[in-house]
Amino acid sequence: MLVMGPERLPEVAKQAAFLVRKARQGMYRLKSEMQSEMDATPFGDLQKARDEISNFKNDIKQFGRDLADTAEQEVGDGARDVKSDKDGDDQANKPSKPSGSQVDNS
Repeated sequence: MLVMGPERLPEVAKQAAFLVRKARQGMYRLKSEMQSEMDATPFGDLQKARDEISNFKNDIKQFGRDLADTAEQEVGDGARDVKSDKDGDDQANKPSKPSGSQVDNS
């Protein structure tokens, strides 16, 4: 435990403030130097590449969704076309009913 009298308190507080200020300046300087080193190395490009990969991934997901939607629509349209073609073939292949005036008495 530190014990100091009131006559030394202003001097100690002044020194403490000076040391805290120096520590902060050192930390800011270190941070600045590290950031400039990171920007000068490929690490700066890594974040850019990561963002581009993320955007590409999102584009691929959207393409997949669009492709699935288009496929569903095409399959639905094709099924309707097949059904209408089948209905048309069924009508054409139905045997005609003999009319009442054509009776074969053989």
